[in-house]
Amino acid sequence: MRKSPLVSHYSQQDFQGDTQFWTTTEDHRGVSYFGNNDGVVIFDGERWHKVSLPNHSSVRSLITSSEGKVYAGGFNELGIIEKQATGDYIYRSLLKDLDLEGIELENLWQVHEYKDYIIFRSFNELIAVSGNTATHIAANNSFVHSGIVNNRFFVQDSDFGIMEFNPEEMRLSRVFDFRRGSVVGFLPSGLQNEVMAITKAGSIFKMNLKNNEVYLWKQVFDKENQGQVISAIKFENDYLLGTLSSKIIVLSENGYINRNPPAFKDISDSSILNLFKAGSGLWVLLNNGLSFVDFDSPVSQLFDVGSVYDLYIDTDRIYLATNKGVYYSKLQEGEIDKSMLQFKSIPHLEGQAWSISNLNGSLIVSHDRGLFLLDGLKASQIGEVSGFWKVVGIPDSPYTYIASNYNGIYLLKNNGSQWELQSKIKGFDESSRDILISDNPNTFWVCHGYQGVYKLKLTEDYSRVYAVDHFTDRNGLISPFNVNVTRWNDDLVFTSNTGIYEFDEASNSFKPYEKLNAVLDSTVNTRKLIQNKDTAWIVQDNEVGFIDFSQAKPEVQKNLFLNLKGKLNRGMECILPMENGKVLIGATTGLFLYDTRRGKQTDNLETEITGIKYVKDSREMAIANNPEMNFPVDTEIIRFEFATPRMSPSSEIEFSYILEGIDEHWSPWEKTPFKEFTHLRPGDYTFKVKSRNLMGDKGQISSAGFSIPPIWYQTDLALFIYFLGIIALITLMIYVFRAKIISERRKARLAAEKAQRLLKLEIEQLKLEKDKELIKQDKKLLEEDNIRKSKELANYTMMLVKKKDVFTETYENLQDFQKTLKTQGARRNLRNIIQKLNNHRIGEEYMKVFDVNFEKVHKNFFRTLKEINPDLTKRELRLCAFVKMDLTNKEIAPLLNISVRGVETARYRVRKKLDVQEPNFLHFLENLPVHNKEEIL
Repeated sequence: MRKSPLVSHYSQQDFQGDTQFWTTTEDHRGVSYFGNNDGVVIFDGERWHKVSLPNHSSVRSLITSSEGKVYAGGFNELGIIEKQATGDYIYRSLLKDLDLEGIELENLWQVHEYKDYIIFRSFNELIAVSGNTATHIAANNSFVHSGIVNNRFFVQDSDFGIMEFNPEEMRLSRVFDFRRGSVVGFLPSGLQNEVMAITKAGSIFKMNLKNNEVYLWKQVFDKENQGQVISAIKFENDYLLGTLSSKIIVLSENGYINRNPPAFKDISDSSILNLFKAGSGLWVLLNNGLSFVDFDSPVSQLFDVGSVYDLYIDTDRIYLATNKGVYYSKLQEGEIDKSMLQFKSIPHLEGQAWSISNLNGSLIVSHDRGLFLLDGLKASQIGEVSGFWKVVGIPDSPYTYIASNYNGIYLLKNNGSQWELQSKIKGFDESSRDILISDNPNTFWVCHGYQGVYKLKLTEDYSRVYAVDHFTDRNGLISPFNVNVTRWNDDLVFTSNTGIYEFDEASNSFKPYEKLNAVLDSTVNTRKLIQNKDTAWIVQDNEVGFIDFSQAKPEVQKNLFLNLKGKLNRGMECILPMENGKVLIGATTGLFLYDTRRGKQTDNLETEITGIKYVKDSREMAIANNPEMNFPVDTEIIRFEFATPRMSPSSEIEFSYILEGIDEHWSPWEKTPFKEFTHLRPGDYTFKVKSRNLMGDKGQISSAGFSIPPIWYQTDLALFIYFLGIIALITLMIYVFRAKIISERRKARLAAEKAQRLLKLEIEQLKLEKDKELIKQDKKLLEEDNIRKSKELANYTMMLVKKKDVFTETYENLQDFQKTLKTQGARRNLRNIIQKLNNHRIGEEYMKVFDVNFEKVHKNFFRTLKEINPDLTKRELRLCAFVKMDLTNKEIAPLLNISVRGVETARYRVRKKLDVQEPNFLHFLENLPVHNKEEIL
């Protein structure tokens, strides 16, 4: 029997019922039934169910028959506990079937299955039930206790003896004249013809069936240890005695009595009313609740006061570095067992402790407050500097060490009995939590959780760092985050988020370390790697695992440590492999001891769908799980409840599920033992669920197929009606289409005739448009010609202006030159020349040419002006033409042989005659409506 099993306690808060339990049994599915003062409490590993007897009496006897039926006995009541197809449990009384109604049965204290009978025991009688027949065997005095040993049924009749029941003859025969107290247990002694009887007073008798001799073998209690035995069972090679006030006493086969077994020290109540072996575990029925003792659990928690960051095991002590200080416990014969450990804190080391190192026989504690020398249980600080992670040794320097600090590294020396923390090593000021010496002399590797890897080269006297190589993601590492350094087979390796690396001195870069990458998944973060002979201990993505490289195909084993997922100290994981497959692991919740030899997981446990319910119109209803399970159309919620009764209740169980028809992948593992689906569409579905516990046991897949019928308008009848309606609609459409075709043909004929007429009109329209286009082109040509002529007229006019200016200037110069001549002949000759020039001045004939050309360009301009005022003179008309051509007064004056002032006067008179109200005369003339000749006519 293990000294440190895993004990789980269940209180009233769990089962919501009376806390005093009398009896228990386990059915063929692994579901546990407990009898208490309320009736029967049923536990399937996830949920507690309560079943009451018709008279609401307590249940004192329970048994599961070989046929799988669960029998229950109470006060004046016996019957069967049945599970309905809907998942609910009910009690079915057998009183009427057995013709026991109205009979005073009193309390039925025990029940047994013996040969073909189910036998209930009360004080007054035995009731042997077979089929629908109940046979009563009366007691001489009072039946105190009954039991089956070596396939023989024994019952104690008070003050009469030990009787044996023969079901074939339906009678009792006395085998021992026993009057030495009330028996609480008949147990096998190991011999075929010998029975052990345990009494309430703690006397253990051995009874020989051959010679009918009875003798006292052991006395559990003595004068110093008084008590009372209430229950007794054989468990493996020991006898377990449940007592009234001393918990469980263990009696070995050779007679050794252990009154305070460490295995049961965690049981919460000292009054043990009954014991029941369930697989490799033990149900303990208490006066106040229930406890389950799991002897097969591969894990036990040794320490739960704080987070464990490091540990050290000495010959007679174990030390823990925690967030609350340093704790220790004495070891008995070097054995680490929960029952033998009592941790106490070491004074003056309160607060965060990071590591404990054995340096040449001295224990050095690296603490948030500094370095401490631990001499026995006395701690003394080394130096005055605070914030140290750990201390590492230096090869070939047995008394010189490197102390890694929050802000760099320090040199630590041991001078005989004195420890000296020297000054800080200059040249490096980063945190050096993860530090390891390199293969090169005076070289160290420091991994920073966020800044990558540093390679430090120190001077010979370790006084300063003279070279620092900083490696991030440019030297072979994909990511600089979460890199750690360790050794594997004497090789320096670096764990990271993207696999394992080694450093190549030739290329001064990192390259993948294929020896481990071939086994470890490089897509997950390997934070810790510890080698222990042929086994590698790792931490990957907050999960602990190990690899046995002695196997032909080494694989990572993680299932045993699932209860630690998410509970590790990130970057400061503590793993200490031990002998015989054991390992100590520190976590945020304490220290755990694992036995990998006990971690043989099973994968054939049955995951059960224990109940299926649905909600319709806000009412919850249960439905039987069968292959033709159909839910109503307007189901709002469907709820599946599941459990794995065969899994140990000492470990939390996780479930994963999938709904085929909706989901493509299995859900993540979660602890919720049910799944709800809301407003599923009509169709066929299959719900599947599987389970596992945190010890690595796996449950098989369980499934339930169901259908949600379509809404009434999607049923077969509705579809048939739709079909008939479609046929009728098609027929109607054919009739309508035919009528439509006839109508369309008539419309098409009329449309064709209309189109023919429209075509003729369109042809005529096209001809008109063609003529219009020709006219438009002619008009465009005329406009272009008009523009051209306007330009020519403007050029001609400007030429006249310039010519007249030149002529006038020349004429005036010649007159001035005439005055300077002194001879009469020269004057006369010059006068003749001036006379000729004067005869060829620009006169009326030039202006007439201007009038004609201007009229060509600006058709009917003069006629329009005449229509406004017939009294306009030729000069005034020409003035209007010159203004329309945007000539200035200075340019107009020589053309009209008047001064600039005269032009202004003439413009004023013309504005008066034309009644021009606009201030801009040019704007008026440009916007003057000019009518062509045809319009005038």
